[in-house]
Formats: sequence, C-alpha cells, structure tokens
Amino acid sequence: MDHAIDSLKTFLAAELEWLREEWRDGKGGYKKLSDCPSYKACKAYVDAINVLVKAYYHPEYVEQYKCPSVKELI
Repeated sequence: MDHAIDSLKTFLAAELEWLREEWRDGKGGYKKLSDCPSYKACKAYVDAINVLVKAYYHPEYVEQYKCPSVKELI
C-alpha cells in the first residue's frame, strides 16, 4: 500500500506546482485558493492519500503519516 501512497504523492507534487503557479501569479484573478483550476485535483490527491494512510497504518501512526491540507502544502 505504501507504494500506492508514494505514487499519489508524486502526482500531488506535480499538481501542486501548477496550483502554486496559478495562485501566486494571480492568473484569472482568483480570490480564494479553491477557485484555482488545479485545486480540485490537489484536494482529491490529498483525500485519496489520507484514505490510504488510514487504511494502511496503525491508528496511533495515522497523524504522523497523514498528508497536510492543500492550503498547508502551498
């Protein structure tokens, strides 16, 4: 399962680069981070990673391996 988590993190990192570019450059005049086109994909990756983390790791380690929110990653 950790291979799946690592793969999703790789895709998340690539998508976060797009999101950072959209957000910092102000393309389209986005007022909220969630208005950026790449936000939904990033949020989906974070959610998927966290579902797998909760399924794979013992409950006492989940917080340690949980993926931060999109806002925290930006």
